[in-house]
Amino acid sequence: MWGEETDYLKCPYFTNLSLISFQGISTILYFTLFRQRRIKRKRITQMVFFEHIPLNGKSRSIQKSRFYGLHKGKVPSGSATIVNVFHHEYPPQYLSSVIVDVLERFPFESEDKSFFIDNSLRILQVSNTTRVKLHSAKVVSSGLNVFKPSDIEKTVVIPGFSSFLIVEVLDSLNALADATMPERVPFNEIFASGMWFVYDFGTKNGRKWKIIVDTCRYWVRELDNLPLNAIKYLDLTEIFNFGFRVTPLTVGNPSLFKVKTNDYWDDTDSYTVEFSVTNNFYKQGKSSIAVILTKASLVCGVSTIVLTLKSGCSYSKSMHYISPVSISAQSWLHGDPTDPYGFKLLKQLPVNYRPPSKLGIAVPLTDNFYNADPSKPRMRDYFAGSKNSGAYKQCANKSTRAECNCDDNKKLSFFVAFSDCKEKALRMKYPVTRLPLHFRVDSENEYTPLASPFFVTVTEVNRRTNWEVAGTNETPSMLKMRAYLADKLNITLYNPEALALNIYGSELFHFRVATIPGVSFCNLLDEFQIYVDDAPLAFPGQYLVSTITAVLVGGIIFVIFMMQMYEINIWNKVKSKVRKKNKVSVSETSATVTSTSS
Repeated sequence: MWGEETDYLKCPYFTNLSLISFQGISTILYFTLFRQRRIKRKRITQMVFFEHIPLNGKSRSIQKSRFYGLHKGKVPSGSATIVNVFHHEYPPQYLSSVIVDVLERFPFESEDKSFFIDNSLRILQVSNTTRVKLHSAKVVSSGLNVFKPSDIEKTVVIPGFSSFLIVEVLDSLNALADATMPERVPFNEIFASGMWFVYDFGTKNGRKWKIIVDTCRYWVRELDNLPLNAIKYLDLTEIFNFGFRVTPLTVGNPSLFKVKTNDYWDDTDSYTVEFSVTNNFYKQGKSSIAVILTKASLVCGVSTIVLTLKSGCSYSKSMHYISPVSISAQSWLHGDPTDPYGFKLLKQLPVNYRPPSKLGIAVPLTDNFYNADPSKPRMRDYFAGSKNSGAYKQCANKSTRAECNCDDNKKLSFFVAFSDCKEKALRMKYPVTRLPLHFRVDSENEYTPLASPFFVTVTEVNRRTNWEVAGTNETPSMLKMRAYLADKLNITLYNPEALALNIYGSELFHFRVATIPGVSFCNLLDEFQIYVDDAPLAFPGQYLVSTITAVLVGGIIFVIFMMQMYEINIWNKVKSKVRKKNKVSVSETSATVTSTSS
């Protein structure tokens, strides 16, 4: 690492350093400016590479930079990672520069390859130009330690000052060079051998460098076990929390979602970012959150994670009624379950059954059939209203129940759309008072109880009226919402918390509970059915039976009283009549026997 390089050079002012010349097909690149910085207890050595215009005549007029943003993350000769690219016009010989994080130190030119490094060096100014003249003062009289044509494109580095790219050799003691930082050129100063050194990253003596894709030096971890390209739906009032390690963040549509972040370094030196995303407005749309490792190599298994967020209703989101009794699907279809006291929990519905109306049990007016069978007569089809109502759904235009295609899922469904296939209903004994109603919202792998602000409405799909909502948690927000939506909904809304139900009628009740508009992008609703059994006779049947029974019992008592008062013995009269009939029968039998014997 370049921290070790500092000790090697023994230079206390080794903070700004001109290094390395690069020459490509049509450009020359070399770096200058070396510094060290500490990030999270780790020392990072950085250098700046400058791109020089071509030295050959054919391509000298080319002024287009060869460095682009796509070079970020590449490794020149496996020694440093390019982290940033800059384009500039000064100094005029340089088109661009890049900043690199040094991974392995670059080798210096040895004395057997660059003989002039044994000499002292003086920097002289060339008039009307940013170029400088390098003057070599010989320390050995043999004439070997001088500038040679092979030294072109080499970089002279003087720690603490500008670096110099040799562009022309004038003679054995002088050469022209372009300075990377003209303001930091130490003119007329003499630097002894050992205070400066040379790099060769040109192409004149054969190219010794290359830019390659870096090895993977990053490990990304998603803290919530999400796939790399997950799609998440966010409904109103929902909050989506997730976290990553080692991540910058880019939000595709920031006007759609509100993103809150929390970032920190953990004990393992991993950079962790946590996100919380909520809907910004009542507006549907799609956005994305891209987690990008800007310095990651292309050979990394994961360098970018894109989460697609949709502000709308998820396909997997639904609302479900929680039955007060747990009954398996097998029992619904083929069993006859009972509670610990022997009470049957399910009621087998009659064929072609329709629930009663407000006109009475014998006058069904609903269009919904249950346990439909087109081959059998319609139940309670006595009056004109009943005959003119009722329509099959699954069994429409079918001649038998087998043709209705009622599979197990349709038989288990509580929705009115599949009422033709419904054969059984949950049975409860009359009276049903303060029956608690509980619902939950299922979304992917989450199950949450239905609560405010998901206010709901309750309706009976067969238009039965002898029931009522017995209780609900009347919060101030619910009361305000109820008053606001009174004209729009034309129905009472309730808080799903502490919701209870009273049923005053008998037989089948089919309820639908739905959330009000505006609390969710989804049309959340569910239906459930309750069959109330063992109910007393409806008015006035019970009163008629009681009255007739009382009259009959009173009449019998009155007759007995009158017989005792007038000493009428009906029993003796009955016995005498029976004896007379017996005597007549015996005499007729004797006469028949006598005539036969004669």
